[in-house]
Amino acid sequence: MSFNFRIFFLVLFGISQMACIVAQHNLKKQTISGLEGQITELIGNAMPSKGKASSKGLPLTTKIYIYLPLHLEQLENQNGSFCTKINGLPLDSVVSDKLGHYYIVMKPGKYSIVVGYDNGFFVPYFSGIDGVAYINIEPHKIALLNITVNQKASY
Repeated sequence: MSFNFRIFFLVLFGISQMACIVAQHNLKKQTISGLEGQITELIGNAMPSKGKASSKGLPLTTKIYIYLPLHLEQLENQNGSFCTKINGLPLDSVVSDKLGHYYIVMKPGKYSIVVGYDNGFFVPYFSGIDGVAYINIEPHKIALLNITVNQKASY
């Protein structure tokens, strides 16, 4: 009887330790501000057609750059969503993994996000009349931003 009682307490202790670790992880994620998402790339014919599922693209390993809010006039040799140079210094950067996933801790604020691509930069979207991919990072929240690089896709 004493042996079963010890096993019961050991199992109970192990479960309580696992619950504490999960709770600490969730609490840490709630107190951190940042950005995460997945980068995918579409290449070739991406035109939707009847009876054909639209492609979600393939994971892309690349560098994601964080800037103070950028304006169009800071982009050099811009052609659609692609440019060869950005006049400004990145505040930070992160490299996506082989599945295209990225995660970066950031201070709350407003930023521009661009993707390193093909010896230049891919702008995932434009904000207003002259804004470059603005994103607001709120305190104690992780913003989700999935990006599809479609520079080499045709529609």
